[in-house]
Amino acid sequence: MAMPLPFFSMIDLAFTRTLGVTVRAPTARRGGGSLIAWSVVILLASLSLHPISAETAGGRTAEGMSGSRARSPVELRDRPVLGQDTAPVVVLEVSSFKCAHCRAFHEKVFPRLLEEYVDSGKAQWVVLNASDDPSEQFTPLFSIARCALRQGRYWEVLDSLFRYAGRPPSFLESMFAKNPQIDAGQLEICLRDRTIRSAISGDFGHYARLKLKGTPSFLVWKLGKNGERTEAVIAGAQTLEYFRRVFDEMLKAP
Repeated sequence: MAMPLPFFSMIDLAFTRTLGVTVRAPTARRGGGSLIAWSVVILLASLSLHPISAETAGGRTAEGMSGSRARSPVELRDRPVLGQDTAPVVVLEVSSFKCAHCRAFHEKVFPRLLEEYVDSGKAQWVVLNASDDPSEQFTPLFSIARCALRQGRYWEVLDSLFRYAGRPPSFLESMFAKNPQIDAGQLEICLRDRTIRSAISGDFGHYARLKLKGTPSFLVWKLGKNGERTEAVIAGAQTLEYFRRVFDEMLKAP
């Protein structure tokens, strides 16, 4: 469920200092007014942005990965990715195909973020598909998504995955087998591949360990030159302006 951006009439300065954040001018007022100006923004309750030591940031360092990607909270390999490896900011989107807010985000907000931040080289976008319902990992939906990824066609069929997510399993397999974007023969073989089911189980496991409060959620991070990783968690399908504000502040982080 999307969470609205909160406004606060009082700021706990002691709390912000524990996160290593410098406050410039706490000027937000309940119900309106100007937003708080931070050198590193904290939007309490629905967003936190703070530096973490690279030594304790978590995530495995994968050979061939550098910077923010090597300090990822989850494994980034074998996932849908858009953007350059050299992008200073990495975004991990956690979404479910049956999630109405996830679909709305991709239809209304993501195209602009793609243009302004991913295509421009400012951010790399990575997707983790999972659900709050563990039983959904055994349905064809996530398997089809994984198989489309294996063919390099994930982004081409993403709209259809959202659109037909609520349809019966037999319909899904038949419909995607007829999709011109996918090789039907390879799809049939892939759907019976045990490694696909194992990968999906791993995705659901990663989602559970992240302890996020539903989908969509977005982990945003940047590894600074001093070895600290500045990170934020965005909960819910926020507005375009909300994402812009977070990304722009992240890009300013040292």
